[in-house]
Amino acid sequence: MNVTELSGTYTYRSFLELPDPVDDFNKLRFAQAELKLVAAPDGSVNGELILSDPGEQPLIVMDMTGRASASSRVSFTLSGRGRPPIADFHYEYDGIVLRHWETGVDQRKILAGTVLRAEPHGGAPAGQTASFLAVRRDGV
Repeated sequence: MNVTELSGTYTYRSFLELPDPVDDFNKLRFAQAELKLVAAPDGSVNGELILSDPGEQPLIVMDMTGRASASSRVSFTLSGRGRPPIADFHYEYDGIVLRHWETGVDQRKILAGTVLRAEPHGGAPAGQTASFLAVRRDGV
């Protein structure tokens, strides 16, 4: 796989790392957003993480920058920094592109990894982690 195949628009979802089963899946929700990435042949990655309510104007945007590399799988690291009014947001991401099954049906490109709150903001301490999945959208 070529690192440029990371480019695209994804539905991003991150999850709190709660080890016990929950009775309501929403209790695991950390964030849901639109992730837009552009990966260059040299491995540089740029994009945006856009948090909004479905069908609404963007509430907050983080600029994403990072690097991708390819061996047997594409892996990537990203740093997300908020635009005003969330300029104090700083998150770090580490992920991979999951396997595409040769016999899979309707499989989409999936990014998976972990996210770290790198700096405190709004009373939330630095250091919190979450898991994420990002599902590639059609035609984008």
